Amino acid sequence: MSAMPKRDERHMASMRKQILTAAQIVFEKKGVHAATMSDVSTQAGLSVGSLYVHFRSKEEVLLQLIDSGVNGEPFDACATAGELLGLIEAILQALEAPGSASQAACTALEVAAIARRNAEVQAVVVRNFTRLRDAVLGAAARVASDGGTQDVQAIGEALMSLLLSAQAQMLIGVPSCNDAKLKAARMLITQLHGAPVRVKRYTAPLRPTGSD
Repeated sequence: MSAMPKRDERHMASMRKQILTAAQIVFEKKGVHAATMSDVSTQAGLSVGSLYVHFRSKEEVLLQLIDSGVNGEPFDACATAGELLGLIEAILQALEAPGSASQAACTALEVAAIARRNAEVQAVVVRNFTRLRDAVLGAAARVASDGGTQDVQAIGEALMSLLLSAQAQMLIGVPSCNDAKLKAARMLITQLHGAPVRVKRYTAPLRPTGSD
């Protein structure tokens, strides 16, 4: 008797991506609590049974979305002070853009609330925060010059705090004071570099940088 054929791994990965994309749309439209697997299956154009081949529950889908949402890669790619300043400016401007405080922001707040009472979700959020923080601190260390400040970690933490503050203000719908944050970022990176910094504009699409 011949063995059962294995599912094609590329097809399985494509299906999972299709489901996660649909889930993100549904969660942002209806909220995590109100959304159902049936809603996700309809959005994905798949049967509910097909969803359960890939994910055991709505909570597992949410965990996968959170885990894939962190985006430290642009910071990993920063090799100069100008690139780091351009990336931070782009993130701050994106958070301040009209429409940023949408249902997506409400979903992020809902995830934060879930993390407070669900240890598994909190563990993923903490892991993502750590990844992003390491990427920001790593970028600060790379662009620091011999003529700049010696307290590289403190400046890296300050840059991270600027980003988190801007995101938090966007989420709760209060003015972000972006001009002041941009000025602070320039001052901090100039300290790292030890000389005036010429910004290199960041033009690639941005994914979420928050921890959730």
